[in-house]
Amino acid sequence: MADERLAVPTVEGRCTECWGNVRQPDCEGGEVTVIECGLCANRLAGREAANEWKEIEQELARNLAKVSLGRPAKYRPDAKFVAKIIPDMPRDKAGMDARIRAALKLPSREHRVRWLTRYNVPAGEAGYLYLQGKLLAAAARSLPRETAINRWDEVELAGPVKWQIERLDETGIHISTEAEGVPRTAPATWSERAGVLLMRTLTAAFSCEVALKAILMTRNNRARMTHDLRALYDDLPEDSRARMRGDDAAIGDVLRESREIFGDWRYFENSASMKEAAERGLHYERVSDLERAARVIIDECAMAGLTGGLTPTGHAAWTAKFGENPAITGFRETMHFRAESGESAIVWPKSHGNA
Repeated sequence: MADERLAVPTVEGRCTECWGNVRQPDCEGGEVTVIECGLCANRLAGREAANEWKEIEQELARNLAKVSLGRPAKYRPDAKFVAKIIPDMPRDKAGMDARIRAALKLPSREHRVRWLTRYNVPAGEAGYLYLQGKLLAAAARSLPRETAINRWDEVELAGPVKWQIERLDETGIHISTEAEGVPRTAPATWSERAGVLLMRTLTAAFSCEVALKAILMTRNNRARMTHDLRALYDDLPEDSRARMRGDDAAIGDVLRESREIFGDWRYFENSASMKEAAERGLHYERVSDLERAARVIIDECAMAGLTGGLTPTGHAAWTAKFGENPAITGFRETMHFRAESGESAIVWPKSHGNA
């Protein structure tokens, strides 16, 4: 079993809107001038960026001590960007080995509930579940950021527009509108956008599922064989849920709302399942909330001591035509990967416990 130990805490910038990675900030004269998310449109520039960076540094100093004890971070309510800390925590390989040996004596079935146990996921290999979740979350980031199947400029209004003032605050007047309309989106375009939203939903849901199971395996030595995201979340130790709520206060509600998406929507078995997916699943807000939850859970995997990565080596072969008009006429690539996985034996406080 891998028993890696981080030399220093890992600190990464996170966007509070989508929990995406923050790009390397632009600086001028020793002062930060631009902070932006590498995933969504969240961005600050000029004096706003400089002030935000100072707040991030102060917040990082306040959070470091308690996060190093496994407690949740506390971020500013109005923060656009924060520092996510993965601390170096004490390890106890012998203690974890003893816990795994004891887990091998537990039954794989209880009260008709099927479990993944250490029989299925041997010592150290829960990191492969983490790696799978991390790769799926990365794949979701690469998919087109479609925000709607039918866009506003592609709808022909068929009735009056309803306006409603939602709130007035220091940022201005916030108005929402509702309108009935006839979509003019081309069928092929509609299908592509719907397919992208469906793929992003299923990818994010499966990323959440395997990452939650990875945490459960390394913390509790077992995980339910289920696609129910909320049930998996509820099985986590309370300290793990508290840290994730600190990063995303709505994560429990998001996982409950989308609890059976992957299990129910892998196949359109009938018109009812298609209608359910179209009416409840193909909405950008729902998709983006689930993707954010996946990224928060991936961070918690690292906090729980899980490691996993791929080291690729490539081989390429091509054919070419030479002469007056040289050109490459064929290309083939073969990739070989070395996969690495591990569970660091973190010593959790007794109050945290292991179920």
